[in-house]
Amino acid sequence: MLRASLMGLWLGLSLAAQDWQPLFDGKSLKGWTKAEFGGSGAVEVEDGAIVLNQGLLTGVNYTNPSPRIDYEVELEARRVVGSDFFCGFTFPVNDTFATLIVGGWGGSVIGISSLDGNDAAHNETTQHRRFEAGRWYRIRVKVTAENLSVWIDDDSVINVDIREKKISLRPGDIELSKPFGFASYSTTAELRNIRRRQLDSKKPATPAPAKPGAALPAELRERLAQLVSAATNSSVGYSRLVQLCDTFGSRPSGSTNLESAIDWILTQLRTDGFSEVRGEPVMVPHWVRGDEACEVQVPRSQRLSILGLGGSVATPAQGIAAPVLVVTNFAELTQRSDEARGRIVVFNQSFSNYGETVRYRKEGAIEAARVGAVASLIRSVTPFSLRTPHTGMMNYDRSLPKLPHAALAPEDVELLARWQAAGVTPVLWLKLSGRNAPEALSRNIVADWSGRETPEQIVVVGGHIDSWDVGQGAQDDAGGCIAAWEAVRLMKQLQLRPRRTVRLVMWTNEESGLAGAKAYRETHREELGRHIAGIESDNGTFPPAGFGFTGSDAGGEIIRGILGFLGETLDAGAFTLGGQDADLTPLIAGGVPALGLRMKPNNYLWVHHSEADTVDKVAPADLGRCTAALAVMAFALADWETPLPR
Repeated sequence: MLRASLMGLWLGLSLAAQDWQPLFDGKSLKGWTKAEFGGSGAVEVEDGAIVLNQGLLTGVNYTNPSPRIDYEVELEARRVVGSDFFCGFTFPVNDTFATLIVGGWGGSVIGISSLDGNDAAHNETTQHRRFEAGRWYRIRVKVTAENLSVWIDDDSVINVDIREKKISLRPGDIELSKPFGFASYSTTAELRNIRRRQLDSKKPATPAPAKPGAALPAELRERLAQLVSAATNSSVGYSRLVQLCDTFGSRPSGSTNLESAIDWILTQLRTDGFSEVRGEPVMVPHWVRGDEACEVQVPRSQRLSILGLGGSVATPAQGIAAPVLVVTNFAELTQRSDEARGRIVVFNQSFSNYGETVRYRKEGAIEAARVGAVASLIRSVTPFSLRTPHTGMMNYDRSLPKLPHAALAPEDVELLARWQAAGVTPVLWLKLSGRNAPEALSRNIVADWSGRETPEQIVVVGGHIDSWDVGQGAQDDAGGCIAAWEAVRLMKQLQLRPRRTVRLVMWTNEESGLAGAKAYRETHREELGRHIAGIESDNGTFPPAGFGFTGSDAGGEIIRGILGFLGETLDAGAFTLGGQDADLTPLIAGGVPALGLRMKPNNYLWVHHSEADTVDKVAPADLGRCTAALAVMAFALADWETPLPR
């Protein structure tokens, strides 16, 4: 009997020790198959690792059955070359799927795609971390009915309650990774020691925790009501927005217009009576557009509406004349790569959402160069057009030729597509004169409304003062800057001094590099631990819906309480996860909670980055409501009895 008991104990311990099941033998792709992504690199096994060679998207899928809940997966992964995600792990979660991104969005983002429709760069799981090329990172993912957890090495990086979340895959090619697969994006990645184990699923699930909002003290509610009334009944903000836009026009980085606008704002802030007003120096890139033109030569003569994309190289002085190849996406370009050599590739991508469709603006020139094209054009990234093209930043790959890259009005791309479908090969003449001028000196605008008790603690509220070189940059982002400015000015005018300092920041160079946001973090690095929150308005000035939030659960409870007040007074009480608007990203990396002002359905993408972004597109009443929402959130966080928990 004793011998049998000991044997049973030994057997149990042996089974426990063998709980992890290897999924990769280190020698072959047995049990795996290459994912059929368009534009993918080769997949091979080398030195005990699966190698996903650099392509647009390269991946492998596990072909054996996978558990759907209550399991763990562990592996080691590293980036060899490239600058984007080296581990895009897609896995089941009950009856749906999710993707863990490690090293995405330019190399640093960790997050889950997608939670409540927000991808890995824009939800509560988003983090930023520097990943060294050539270094192996141990990654572990745990999936239960209640939680989705991720560790990198021994650090817990994600632990999210999924019971009230909508989990889905980001639309696009990554869906080909289902049900269980790994991918890399524009990066050579290696994977090894992949293993999985089933977890005990007998433990009963506990109910999802309630998410109440913290109660606002009566005195605070009274002060917030004063701010709402003042903001929604003042004409000062709109008058200043008109003056800013009409006097200085567009404000691209490195331009005289931008620096003159900054001078004017600094003067007005001092006139408002702020004592701590300064322009903090920042070196910014300076791209100059020059002359541009695009004309149809075959089948008939017609001038097309075009805008070069920020950072694009120029064509030869005489321009480029070449036949066109219209494709709908990157996968089709890969399939038709033999036809693309020597042509101008035109991407007729349909608009789905900004995050997905903007890939063609950013990566189009790279993919066209990869197949031997002489230039690339995209359908402007917008859901609506009246032949008004939209500009924006784009990328190059240093290993490939730099092609001229521009945006056409959607109507013009549709015309080219119809000709091609009818058997006609259009011929275009394209001329772009863009160039990179030397870096220029600019400034972040900073002004403080000092706190009455702990002025060293800071709540930041702001927007970005630069714009593209077309239109007036009224919605993107002069309106956001003015709303934040007015929010702080009204606190001062009403003599509502919160416990902590409210700091107005207008960042420079958001559009073409985030130099201002990065410089602010470096300038104020020593005080980031005393930054209570960062609040940004960079989604246009339309009726506000509420705020997105990146921070702790305890912090979220306070935010929900403040949003309860905004719901009562402005119908702007929506709480969403993910508050990391662009200029807040460096602060988030420094541990600062972040909030982004969110709008109700609006026409922002109809006008942004285009000649149509002019001050007449901003409704004075909407600007007032945005001002009120920013004032309430900034003042409440600055006056709360305790700092917002991190």
